[in-house]
Amino acid sequence: MSTLNAFWLSASIAIALSVLVVVLLRRSLDGLLVELCGSPGRARFWSTFSSVTIVLTAMIGMMVSFPLSGDGAWTDHPQLATVLAAFRASLVFLLLALGTLGFVLLIGISSFERRRRYELGPRPPARWESPQPPPAHG
Repeated sequence: MSTLNAFWLSASIAIALSVLVVVLLRRSLDGLLVELCGSPGRARFWSTFSSVTIVLTAMIGMMVSFPLSGDGAWTDHPQLATVLAAFRASLVFLLLALGTLGFVLLIGISSFERRRRYELGPRPPARWESPQPPPAHG
């Protein structure tokens, strides 16, 4: 098997496996995120964000483990090793950017929720309790 075919086979397996994981987790992750985020819009964003991150992380894992150094392996495609190394580096920085974005959004959502809770005041009890009758005067 040529190096290029091995790369495509590795990439296909990594992407297929990560997409399968995303599909299997999608429904339960969506339900959990709606509960945690408080709104369906936020939950959709974080679900999409998580799915993209899972697939990209699988890709970078495959790229890191794929050997780019080899004397005779790249003779058919001498520049392919350089292209793959550049692609691997771009995936690392893309994941760093997504991680930074996620961190900033989490901080922003946290401060927004604190400010909203402060403006709304104390919340009613989690479950409805019937009001107690007023004490009898006598």
